[in-house]
Amino acid sequence: MFATVVDPAEADALTGGYHGDAFRILGPHVVAPDAKGGAQWEVRAYLPQAAGVEVLLDGAAAAMKPVHPLGLYSATLPGDPHAYRLRVLRKDGAAEEIDDPYRFPPLLSDFDLHLHGEGTQHRSYLTMGAHLVECEGVAGVRFAVWAPNAEVVTVVGDFNQWDARRHPMRARNGGVWELFIPGIAAAAAYKYNVRSRVR
Repeated sequence: MFATVVDPAEADALTGGYHGDAFRILGPHVVAPDAKGGAQWEVRAYLPQAAGVEVLLDGAAAAMKPVHPLGLYSATLPGDPHAYRLRVLRKDGAAEEIDDPYRFPPLLSDFDLHLHGEGTQHRSYLTMGAHLVECEGVAGVRFAVWAPNAEVVTVVGDFNQWDARRHPMRARNGGVWELFIPGIAAAAAYKYNVRSRVR
């Protein structure tokens, strides 16, 4: 199944901070073959602090195009999805290279979620909260929280200027939300921003 163009309503929900499945939009996605039948994929990133963004891979840079005025960017690339980084040109003129949190897989195992769901995860302090980990050779922090009535949960902290739209988490089974954010150091201040479902 190929990814399709982002629906404007979904883009509005993502940039507005109320989209419950950010991974369906952000990160790498296989798209329909090009006109010659060659494989291609698309990277999408939500970076409202950026004046411009490039995808860095295989020693080259590809400019990302804005697809929403509030900071959603996209780039279509040849071949199959693989590891990449992003170069973010900030509005103050500085540039930084980052790893995209939305290119990484879930880290909590299905077994951990099963134990949590049946109430037999007696060491939940090892799975919930914030933990320094490494994923695919990249150091960062794995965040996990139980919020079964949430529509969306985001991580906020100094690393994203306390912007509740920037790092929406992935919904897992049993009301658990998870996100690996690369590049965060030990003792970084953070909170969870929980948006409850409308009843």
